[in-house]
Amino acid sequence: MRRRICAAVCAIVVSAVLWGCGGGADMREKDGAASTNMQENAGESVTVTGENNGAAGQENEDAGNDGAAGQSGSSGEDSALGQNDADDGQGAGQSVVGSAGAADQTAGAVQLAGTTFSILGDSISTYQGYNPVGYYAFFPDNGEVTEVKDTWWQRVADDLELTLYVNGSSSGATVAGDSTGTENPQCGCNELRTNDLSGPKGACPDRVVIFMGTNDMLKAIPLGENDGTGLVEEGEIKTFSDAYTLMLDKVQANYPLAEIYCCTLLPVGDYGTETPYVEFVNSGKLTSADYGETIIRIAENRGLPVIDLSDCGVTIENLHEMTTDGVHPTAAGMACIAEAVKRALVGQTQ
Repeated sequence: MRRRICAAVCAIVVSAVLWGCGGGADMREKDGAASTNMQENAGESVTVTGENNGAAGQENEDAGNDGAAGQSGSSGEDSALGQNDADDGQGAGQSVVGSAGAADQTAGAVQLAGTTFSILGDSISTYQGYNPVGYYAFFPDNGEVTEVKDTWWQRVADDLELTLYVNGSSSGATVAGDSTGTENPQCGCNELRTNDLSGPKGACPDRVVIFMGTNDMLKAIPLGENDGTGLVEEGEIKTFSDAYTLMLDKVQANYPLAEIYCCTLLPVGDYGTETPYVEFVNSGKLTSADYGETIIRIAENRGLPVIDLSDCGVTIENLHEMTTDGVHPTAAGMACIAEAVKRALVGQTQ
């Protein structure tokens, strides 16, 4: 009897070890995901120099230099660690909660390690040589982010040990435009942009992070009334909500196994008088927050997680430190975006 009990216990232990060592890695090998890294993507994209870079500068000026201001500070880290300064026994209780939260984040990061992601974005997410050929890059020739390690997406990839399949970002791009286009990288809902996020041999990324909409706000594209459930016909899409809805339709259809995250917009500043920046209001009397609310409504109606970059620490008051022009993040601003994205990705693994 004792011999049978020992044998059963050993079998359970062995099964647990094998289960812990397998999991996601085996599935990713089937998708061909594990063998790809960001430098391979960069090698394919390195020809985006010279004339494209010149076009990027013009596109950025036309677009009002898209992207949103960056996100401030390490607010997420501070809050995740809990408040240890509380009085009496309350402080000890908060410390325990904070430690547990940090442990959960670490566990989530371990679960993410080795998985893949792609980006659908605008100038804030660009870097010369890391975007597809024919796309326009803002960094590093413009702004103050001069090393790729300081971009928000490289920070996320490094800290969570993720593999970037495609950084499908183009400076000056709006979500709205001709949805049937197959060559123009400046419309986020078109065929080119939504079909350009696969890994090697068409592998589906584990996650797609969408960070677009600032140029729509700068160009005063009307918001429209679509809440993410309305049917949108292909063609010239003239409202932001229709374009965002159609973009999600295509991304979800093209990458059915991917987790899709929708980022709201960063605060965008206009030059002030008594302060360095005041909130930018477009010709339609709308701000980045208005477009962000539309993104939230659409994403929630489709059951998609939202990364709220409007609340990651960047404010109009510190925009002069977090951006170079009220729109494009500095390295500090990029760090804030990265923290918000990391918290969201790790949170979704719990």
